Amino acid sequence: MQCLTEEMRSEWVEKGYIHLKGVLDSDEVAGYLAAADAVIADYRAANPEVREQDAFNIVQAIERSRAFDSLLDHPQTFGIIVDLLGPYLQVMGTVLYVRYRSGEMPFAWHTDGGPALRNFRLEPDSQPLNFKIQYFLTDVFAENRGNFCCVPGSHRRDFPEGGLAEWPKGGIQLTAAAGDAVIFNYGLWHAVAPNASAAVRRSVTFRYGQLWTRPWDYVRAPAEVLARLTPRQRRLMGDIGPDGAPGAYYEPQDQRDIILAGIADPA
Repeated sequence: MQCLTEEMRSEWVEKGYIHLKGVLDSDEVAGYLAAADAVIADYRAANPEVREQDAFNIVQAIERSRAFDSLLDHPQTFGIIVDLLGPYLQVMGTVLYVRYRSGEMPFAWHTDGGPALRNFRLEPDSQPLNFKIQYFLTDVFAENRGNFCCVPGSHRRDFPEGGLAEWPKGGIQLTAAAGDAVIFNYGLWHAVAPNASAAVRRSVTFRYGQLWTRPWDYVRAPAEVLARLTPRQRRLMGDIGPDGAPGAYYEPQDQRDIILAGIADPA
């Protein structure tokens, strides 16, 4: 299982994101893309209003297709995720991104979590509160193809009050191949570029966060989803087992054993 390198750690601290190239092979990309297209077709059929939209997001992606299960703890990325967050983590959301042709930026510059979360300023070597990993299922080899946009290093600066009306200094449009992934900090300034092409950009994103941030009212993913998952995947989707003591809710006794199976302990 691939783990965090010093080069990756430096990129994370300085830039606020890590671009991982070729983490999915061509067969995996084809399988995930076919699943994504099936989910998109079902979603558009059930939600006619999105047919006129240039871009939209489909939440709870993991519940819509079992094909995405293997991305929960993919061997090319999960070791890196654990090295960054530690073993006391949980998946906080799964989203399928769909970007059709558009003349304008469909999603403006922002940080994840809004003003409350962006006010947190952690030390560079602190474990993050949460982050997203976005898997690219289609090639984005040129600019204005619905690219993921960001300002490298902006996670260490205050986001402007009132937002950004113009392209920020240092902003880039990330180019990537199908099978690449990008892990990015919640405080990174990011946006979505226009898509001037006929190609539909598709990607699937998983948000991981510290286990202590899980709410009491959310228990776990639906039983039919948990039934098909491995023990580690079930834990990532909120199933902490029968031990419901207050302390165990955020620190299950077997957490390290389950999460770190096959991975070097980062402690």
